[in-house]
Amino acid sequence: MRRALSWLIFSIAVLVATPSAADSGDQRSELMNDRPAPSVSTFCVGRFLIDVPLGSKLSGADYKYDYLQIERPAPKSREAFQRELNQKEAALRARKHDQDPSILRVSRTPDAESRLFAFWEFERARGLIEIEGYRWIDGTQYFLKAQAGTSPPVEGTMSREELVLSKMEKALSNLRPRPDTEIPAEPGYCFEGGFIASPEWELEEAGVDIDIAGHPDAFVSVWFYPLHMSKHDRPLLERMGGVLQFLGRLATSVRVLRSGDRQVGPYRGQEHLATAPNSGGMRGHSFIWETEGEGTLDTPALKIELTTGHRDKSGNPQKTKLTDEQAVKLWDEVLNSFRVRPTASPEKLLHRDPAAGMPQPAKTPQSGAAHPAESAS
Repeated sequence: MRRALSWLIFSIAVLVATPSAADSGDQRSELMNDRPAPSVSTFCVGRFLIDVPLGSKLSGADYKYDYLQIERPAPKSREAFQRELNQKEAALRARKHDQDPSILRVSRTPDAESRLFAFWEFERARGLIEIEGYRWIDGTQYFLKAQAGTSPPVEGTMSREELVLSKMEKALSNLRPRPDTEIPAEPGYCFEGGFIASPEWELEEAGVDIDIAGHPDAFVSVWFYPLHMSKHDRPLLERMGGVLQFLGRLATSVRVLRSGDRQVGPYRGQEHLATAPNSGGMRGHSFIWETEGEGTLDTPALKIELTTGHRDKSGNPQKTKLTDEQAVKLWDEVLNSFRVRPTASPEKLLHRDPAAGMPQPAKTPQSGAAHPAESAS
């Protein structure tokens, strides 16, 4: 997917985008400011929602849930699903490992429509074990993957391989199809074409690009990360100031429209709105908002961007149709719509109570590489 970083636009004077087409449905919603608003498309990303102009389409995405990489679902018949996994297992068993009978370490079938594999990638591999999980539901194959280390487990705990396999099996069992127009009422994690039901916030991250309807040169990016961003970078405005200093005279081609602190819902962050020429000499916009997060599972680092004037599918620079005022208005409407998805409690869902309240997750500290999933959504 596109990774359009705003500060790079200033250093290379190019707005770059590599589109990847994906269908996404439309849903009507009201913006957070409660003013009358036109119809919008609402996208569910992880446990968050964001509104964009009606007809906008998801064009690229990357999802990770509880250390598991979620691949894009693929249409497949049940017969093809079973046949291909049987062939994969046979091929893994047939490849010898220099210490094990084959590179296949584990093959599990939790139910008739699910399969898990753990295997060495190479005949002499030692350090990492590949873990794959598959599930078939109503003509669609879902595929998750991860890696596990081979260090000896601490006494009384399971190995990393078993830990990842258990995470994989749990995620597959809680997974269900989801049309992109559906906004689930139950707590859990949304990804393109699917949903993992879970009341607890796990180690979750995602990055999506959304092409803006009516503006082929414009897209919105939404990223969230489980770590506190200040652990590995400086705050947004410090980085932007450093880039402009580095550019010297070239910075005169950059016009800053707005820059400063900005709170979006409960999230305190910073925004930087600028316009600069692209490689074709036509102006585009690079708007970015970030919050560093608070180091908990339910308060991750967040980044939202609006980019205009990016290249078309043939790599040609495009001229944006948005004036500065229109771009800022669009930005404010999109950014203000970002929020945690409201959910009903499991008890209310069980009793089909139509009332759905906003979740209040507990603040669960994280440290190092361990991210326990103890906070509730």
